[in-house]
Amino acid sequence: MTTRRLLRGGLVADGIAMETQPADVLVADAEIIAVGPGVGDGADAEIIDLAPGSVVCPGFIDAHVHAERQLAIDGLVPGALAQGVTTLIVGQDGSSWIGGSARTVSYLDDYFGPVNGPAPTACGCSFYDYSRLVGGRLAQNVAILASHGTIRHGLAGTSDQPLGEAETQAARLAVERALGEGAIGLSSGFDYIPSRFGGVEELAAIATPLAEADRPYVSHLRGYDADVQAGLAELGEVGSIANVHVHASHLIGPPEAIDSALFDIASKGVEISFDMYPYIPASTILAMLVLPVEVQKGGPQATLRRLNDPKTRAALLRTECLSVENLSNVVLGSLPKRFAGHAGKTILEAAVDAGKQPGEWTIELLIDTALQVGAHVYRTGRTESELRAITMHQQHCAGSDGIYIGQCPHPRGYGAFARLAGYYVDRNGATDYQLLVRHLSTNAADAYRLNKRGRLSRGHAADICVLAPQGLVERSSFDAPCRLADGAALVLVNGTPVWADGGPVSGAHPGTIITS
Repeated sequence: MTTRRLLRGGLVADGIAMETQPADVLVADAEIIAVGPGVGDGADAEIIDLAPGSVVCPGFIDAHVHAERQLAIDGLVPGALAQGVTTLIVGQDGSSWIGGSARTVSYLDDYFGPVNGPAPTACGCSFYDYSRLVGGRLAQNVAILASHGTIRHGLAGTSDQPLGEAETQAARLAVERALGEGAIGLSSGFDYIPSRFGGVEELAAIATPLAEADRPYVSHLRGYDADVQAGLAELGEVGSIANVHVHASHLIGPPEAIDSALFDIASKGVEISFDMYPYIPASTILAMLVLPVEVQKGGPQATLRRLNDPKTRAALLRTECLSVENLSNVVLGSLPKRFAGHAGKTILEAAVDAGKQPGEWTIELLIDTALQVGAHVYRTGRTESELRAITMHQQHCAGSDGIYIGQCPHPRGYGAFARLAGYYVDRNGATDYQLLVRHLSTNAADAYRLNKRGRLSRGHAADICVLAPQGLVERSSFDAPCRLADGAALVLVNGTPVWADGGPVSGAHPGTIITS
């Protein structure tokens, strides 16, 4: 029996027109069947009358998020759903345990655990395994990228050498297999081991299956900030050689340098998009923030051996990475339970509390926690006006880079979309909802080839966010990072209400793994 719902009395921001229009939206099961004034008149449907001034938008799409564990455990991410996010794209930074063997899953749990959390199984987690794990339990949709570092680790461990010819062929076949199992693209992470050891030739070779499937190559660049042009140039080179659309993750740097690099890439015929969140501080694993690459080579166990070596420690303490100035900008976010009392402090504050020199205390913390520490770092030199310029670019997609692990996570996972909503205003200072929708939904749907998402139109999936008249309001902060946003009055996923009256709808599991 078909379930029909009519959203009546709202303003529609459909991701197509230039301006919002008064219109109703008629849904049948998981699909939109009509949008327009009076389209549901006389229809046999459940009528949902919206508050005057409500704005009906396509469900928002998080173009970059670390939510695979939360979805596997709980079936939803409340911090995202409260902002109207109906689709989450995971498998980011080339370092997801989805698609990994038991050996690779174990490695990633040890190395990247403070970001993605431990895998729900120690026996390996193929795309099919993950699909079975979340099937019938999702309140939100999820789309998955294959991970370059995961594939590379399965073939060559943590080796810093280029893949050989046979290994490259095997990696290419792994990408083909992942696409066949439902992956929507390939990610890399050039600050993380072992993905960082892949070069242009390697990535272009293994990305070739993406061209035939019309899927993107998504990259955490090798360079940001002052090095952003070099990082984007490398991405563009992969796109040119492999003939694929490319997407830059959490792109930040001088806006004029970014604009110049994006123009150069596009002028060579390479389609490019990017995501970014509206916060200056970043968040990742502490080891990557404070240890030189040479100390990280070989993975966590090799790193810990080096940290226990007196000569290596003495040399490290002389580096800029462990300087008082640098550590005063690093805030601890995720720690094992025994060290939880330090969460929310800068390393400098925690070291002073312990009566120790900050660099020495940091090394001891990494050893005592087996590197299982996540942290935030304030980017010196970046400004709020630069963030606004970057996130106004026509190729920008909203991506929270949300991390839902630890005692004091970065607030971006709970507030990025709400904060971005405040950026998109018209000349009178009122929210420009069509512009908001393009950045928070439509652009990501286009970049990731999610052909039935990102717009309110007949035949599209009924992923819908109804914003209250006051719009989205950010409530999270670094002091209270897990506060849910206000303003998403009603959220439907595949035609079924999943968020209403300020909370999730009990027993609603209409989400799916999106493959196109």
